[in-house]
Amino acid sequence: MSLKTTYTTYQQNAKDSGPSPAIALQKLTKDELKTTKSWHQALAILEHATSLLPENSQEVFEGYEKLFMGGLDFKSAVYLDEADYDFHLETVIAVLERLAPHFPVVYSQIAFQYREARGTRRDPAKIAQYLDKAIAQNVDLAIAVKGYLQYYGVILEKDEETGLRLLQSSDSVWNKLYRGYLSLNKGETEGIPALIADLKTNTDPLIKRNALLFEGHYLDHQGDIDAAKVLYQGLVDSDESDFAIFRLGTIIFSQSEEPAAKEQAFELWKNAFELGTIEAANHLGYHSLPADEQPGNVDQAIYWFELGARYNSNFSAYRLALLYLYAPQALNIEEGIYYLDEAIRNDSLDAIIEKAELLIDGSLVEKNEEEGAALLKQAAAKKLPYALNRLGYLYETGLVVTDQPDLATALVHYEEAAELDFPTAVNNAARFYRYGLLGTADQKKAQEFFEKGVELNSPYSMTELGFMYEDGTIEENYQKAFDLFNKAAELEYPFALHTAGTYLENGYHNQNPDPEAAFPYFLKGAEMDYANCQFEVGRCYRFGTGVAENPDKALEYYRLAAEAGNPKAMVELGLCYEYEYGVSFDAQKALDYMQQAADLGYYYGQYKLGYYYMHGLVEKDTEKALQWLEKAAEAGSAHAMLEIGDYYMYDYDHIDQADKSFAYYQKAMEMGVVHEGLGLAYEYGIGVEANNAEAFKYFEMAANNNYVDAMYHTGRCYLNGLGVKENHEEAFRWFNEAAQSNNLSAQYYTGSLLLNGKGVTMNKEEGIEWLNRAAAEEHAGAQFDLGNCYLMGDGVEESEDTAMYWFEKAADNGHEKAMKLTGRKKGR
Repeated sequence: MSLKTTYTTYQQNAKDSGPSPAIALQKLTKDELKTTKSWHQALAILEHATSLLPENSQEVFEGYEKLFMGGLDFKSAVYLDEADYDFHLETVIAVLERLAPHFPVVYSQIAFQYREARGTRRDPAKIAQYLDKAIAQNVDLAIAVKGYLQYYGVILEKDEETGLRLLQSSDSVWNKLYRGYLSLNKGETEGIPALIADLKTNTDPLIKRNALLFEGHYLDHQGDIDAAKVLYQGLVDSDESDFAIFRLGTIIFSQSEEPAAKEQAFELWKNAFELGTIEAANHLGYHSLPADEQPGNVDQAIYWFELGARYNSNFSAYRLALLYLYAPQALNIEEGIYYLDEAIRNDSLDAIIEKAELLIDGSLVEKNEEEGAALLKQAAAKKLPYALNRLGYLYETGLVVTDQPDLATALVHYEEAAELDFPTAVNNAARFYRYGLLGTADQKKAQEFFEKGVELNSPYSMTELGFMYEDGTIEENYQKAFDLFNKAAELEYPFALHTAGTYLENGYHNQNPDPEAAFPYFLKGAEMDYANCQFEVGRCYRFGTGVAENPDKALEYYRLAAEAGNPKAMVELGLCYEYEYGVSFDAQKALDYMQQAADLGYYYGQYKLGYYYMHGLVEKDTEKALQWLEKAAEAGSAHAMLEIGDYYMYDYDHIDQADKSFAYYQKAMEMGVVHEGLGLAYEYGIGVEANNAEAFKYFEMAANNNYVDAMYHTGRCYLNGLGVKENHEEAFRWFNEAAQSNNLSAQYYTGSLLLNGKGVTMNKEEGIEWLNRAAAEEHAGAQFDLGNCYLMGDGVEESEDTAMYWFEKAADNGHEKAMKLTGRKKGR
C-alpha cells in the first residue's frame, strides 16, 4: 500500500482523536517516532494541530521540534521508494508551509528539507528563497546558515563577500557559531576555546548541542582524538546526534583493526546515515570495498554508494561510477556513465575529469574531444590544478582544443596550475622556460620554477635542477647536482636512481669513485622495471663493477632490459653470444640482437650488424653491411667509418676504389678515433699525397690507442726509418706489444729481432718460439726463417729435413725465396 493511501488514514485518525492534537504530540517519545509509520502518524497529528493554530501554539511548536530537530524526519523517509518519497516531501513541505507563518524559524526548516532532499528535488533556488523568508523575519539561524553557505559556495552560488557580511551582521549565537567554523577551517584557533565556553553557557538545548558538536570539531582539528571520542560518546548517549554518531564510528574504526571494532563502526555509520549524515554512506560504501588483501563486499559497497548518491553525495556517485566502469564484478558502462553524470551534477571535480578523459580517449564512450575539452575547461574555471595542467598539455600538443599547438596558451595554463602548487604544472612551466619552447629560453625563470618544484618534492624538478648545476647553467657544481639527484633517488625516481648511481660509480661529484655504493641505486631502479637501471645491473654483474662478477645475473638483467626495449642491453646480449660469455657461441642470436638494436636506431647496434654482414658472421652481404655501416656513420660512429674505410682500402669486392677510404679514415680521425688505415693511406698515397712522416704520425697515434695492427706498423716504421729516425729498440718494443696480441707479422719480427739481437738482447730460444707461433699460423716469412735456422743450426739443432719442411710450407704460402729454393714457379 502506498504512503499516500496510508497517510490519508493517519489524517482521518488524527481528526478523530479528539480536540487537543497538540497534547497528543506532547505525549509522543523519541523512540516512538523512530519508525516510518509512527513518524508519519505524528506528522498527520501535527498537520491537524497546525490547522487549529494559534490554539496550543507552544505545544504545537514543541511537537514540530520533536519531529524535525533530531533527524527523525530523515529517518522516516530514508528507505522509501521514489513514489512514496515524493509524497512524503510534498506533504512535509505543505505542513511546514502552514506552520511557518506562526513560527518563522520553520522557514529555515523548509530550506533544510530542500537542502537534504534526494536527487533533483534538492532545489538551490528554494533553499535561498526560504532562507530569505526566514531572514526577513529576523531568524538568526537563517542568517548564519545562508552566510555560511554563500561564503563557501555550498549549494548556493559562492559569494564570500555577501556571506561574510551576513555572518558579521550581528553577534547572535548562531553567527558566533558559524564564524567559529570559519576560523577553525582557516586554522585560526586562538579564540575558539573561549567561544566554546561562551556557547556552552546558553540554556537552549539546540544551541548547547551545536556548541558541543563545534567543540568536537575543534578537538578533531587539534588532534585530541581521545577527548573528541569522549565528547561524541556523550552526545550519542544524550541526543543521538547524527554527526556525533558518525564521528564516533570513524574514530573507533581508525583506532582498531579488530573485526568487532569494524562491526561497531559500521553499525554507528548506518545509524548516522539514517539520521541524515550522508557522509556515513560514503564510509560504509568505501570500507566495504576489497582492500589490503581483504575480500570486501562489492555488492554491499554498491548498496551504500547508491544510497549516498540518492542524496546527492558526489563522492558516492563518483565511486559508484568507477565500480560500474572498471570493476570486473560490477561492469555496467551505462550505469557507470549515469552515476558519473550524477556526480558531475553535484559538482564532483573528480567526475568531471573522469568524464573528460573518457570522452577524449573514446574507449568506454563515443569519442567526443570537444565535449571532453569543455568539461576540462569547466573544471579549470573552478581552479582545479589537474584540469589546468591537462588543458595546458592539450594546447601544447594541439590535441582537442586547437587544430595546432598553442604554446603560449599552454604556458598560461601551466603557470596558473603552478601557482596552485600542482607539481606537474610546475615542471611543465619550468620546462618551457628551460628549453625555450616559446622561442627564447629563460634560465632564471626555469630555475625559479624548478626550485619551487623541489619544495613541492617533485623528483623531476630535482633532477632537472641538478642538470642545471651539472651543465653550468646556474653554476657548475657537481656536488649540488649530485645532492639533487640523490634526493630524487630517495623518492625512488627511476631516472634519478640511474643518474645518482652513475655519479657514485664515477665519483663525478667528489673525485672518489664508489662502484659498490652505486650498485644498490642501479638495483633499486631495476626492481622498479626501469630499463636503463636493468642494463646497468647487467653491466655491473658482467664486469664485476661494484658487485662480484656473475654471468647468469648479467644475462638475466640484460634480458630484462632488452625486453623493455633497451638497445644497449640488446647489443651486450649479442656480444655475449659472439664471445661466449655465459652462453654458448650462437652467431644467429648475436646477429638477431644486433638487428633489434639497429632497428631501434642505436648506432653501435647498426655498426656491429654492418660488421657482421661485412665479415660473414652468419652470411656475408657487403651491400647490407654498407647500408648499416652508413647509418651508424651518419649517427656518429667513428668505428663504422673505419670499417667502411677498410672496405674500400682492402677492396673486399674488387671494385678498385681504395681512394674512397681516406675520407672515411679522416672523418673517424676528426672524431678522435684513428687506426692504421690513415697511416697506410699516407704511406702509399691512397686518396691523399704520400707522406711517410704523416703515415708514421698516424700509425703511432693509433698504436697509442691500443690498435694492434697500428703497433705493428709503428714497429715497421722504426725498423726501416719510415717517416721517423730508425730505432731498433723502439721497433722491437712495438713489435713485441703487437705480438702479445697475436699479430702474426709482429710475432715474426719479434722472433727475428730476438734471434739476431737487433734492438734487444739476443735470445735465440725465445726468438725461435715466436717464429714457431707465427709459422704455425701460416706466416710465410716466419716459415722461411725457421727453415734457415734448421738449415744452419741457428738456435735449433741442425736438421736438413726440418729445414726443407719449413721451406716447402713457406713456398706453399707464396714466399718467393722459398719457391726458388724448392724449385717452384709462381702460379703453381
